[in-house]
Amino acid sequence: MKMSNVISRTLFALATAAALTLPVTTYAKPNISLLDTLRVAGGISMAVTSHKLFEIARQDNDAYAMITAAKLRRKAGLREVPIPSEEEGGKAHTGDEPALVLSWEEMLDLAVKMSNGDETVAELAEDVRASRTKGVVNGAIYSKARIKPRGKRRYRNLAFEGGKFAEVYAEGRGDANLDMYIYDANGHLICSQTDPSSVSQCGWTPAFTGDFTIVVENKS
Repeated sequence: MKMSNVISRTLFALATAAALTLPVTTYAKPNISLLDTLRVAGGISMAVTSHKLFEIARQDNDAYAMITAAKLRRKAGLREVPIPSEEEGGKAHTGDEPALVLSWEEMLDLAVKMSNGDETVAELAEDVRASRTKGVVNGAIYSKARIKPRGKRRYRNLAFEGGKFAEVYAEGRGDANLDMYIYDANGHLICSQTDPSSVSQCGWTPAFTGDFTIVVENKS
């Protein structure tokens, strides 16, 4: 599907799915539907699972689990596309800054490095690189950015299609603590996720096609 100005679902890195060109309408009421909408398991869900498995693999020094995480991230089919955003507040970074969210290729490189020359791990990693992308889920895009400690990053005027389930997912590295807030064009808080975690996820169904603002806050 051709990428344009309306998002039907959204990784943070910030991830969002492909879109249709539709007119944007603004109403005074909150832009959220209370009707059940079909939720399609796709790139976002795979990215969430990949991140959780990667963090477990990193903590346990498990190169095999990390390769599986890389396979999931590759299958998610996420495409990196710059999404304009504004950084707000926060303290200056101190010490070494953690790397941004890893791609599936970088996960494989780390798995091989972690294995200390294990030939089986190296062969499995090469198999993943050489394999065809059969079954890849299409649609989701993502954008990477840094957020200062106690700072925020604001993504404005992202248009989501009415009547279709929308999803936004943010992930950080290590001990990051990310909160997420979704606002409609009139400033109504549509969804929030404030659990102490390096991942944050919101899902909702817009009642009509309209603009939304996504705010991701680094509480660490």
